[in-house]
Amino acid sequence: MDERLTFHEPKLVDEVCVVEPPDEVFKLGAKEWSNAIVGCFVGKRILFKIVKEHLEKKWRTWGAISVITRDNGTFLFKFDNSAARDLVLSNGPWEVRGAYLALRGWEEGMSLSKDSFSSIPVWVKLANVSSELWTKSGLSYVANALGVPLCMDAATTAGNRLSFARVCIEMKASGNFPTSYKVRRRNGTLVDVMV
Repeated sequence: MDERLTFHEPKLVDEVCVVEPPDEVFKLGAKEWSNAIVGCFVGKRILFKIVKEHLEKKWRTWGAISVITRDNGTFLFKFDNSAARDLVLSNGPWEVRGAYLALRGWEEGMSLSKDSFSSIPVWVKLANVSSELWTKSGLSYVANALGVPLCMDAATTAGNRLSFARVCIEMKASGNFPTSYKVRRRNGTLVDVMV
């Protein structure tokens, strides 16, 4: 990559310096980041070296990845193709050392700060769900403890796998990510649902 930059005359508008790059510059930048994911950890701060080693090992089977850190607690994960990016986004939830990793696909103009993650869609696995709650309505109630339930995966919908339910939930990014919570059964007993 050529390291030399070029000078482009800025404009002065009401005594304020304004830089106006042309559309081609934005298009080129958007293309560069189109296969990227933005992520942050919920409730914990994990060292960059650990994140890089852990996720490169997990995700490299889908393609090359670059892990980039920002000083505000967010990470950029840059993939060499859109298929790898989409596989990572759809196969979560992901965690590193017990800390849940919230992920969003990169979009042009998006803020890269942790604050932009006010709420995030999260795929979670719910284990030890009572069989009588293994319905659309029942799983909606069970998932409410974590946030707003959005959908469930095909295996959960079909009931082909009862070891855990995989559901997507809109969660507050600033909230805690519990490892378990209680559900009261019809007979009054409390059952631990594991996340």
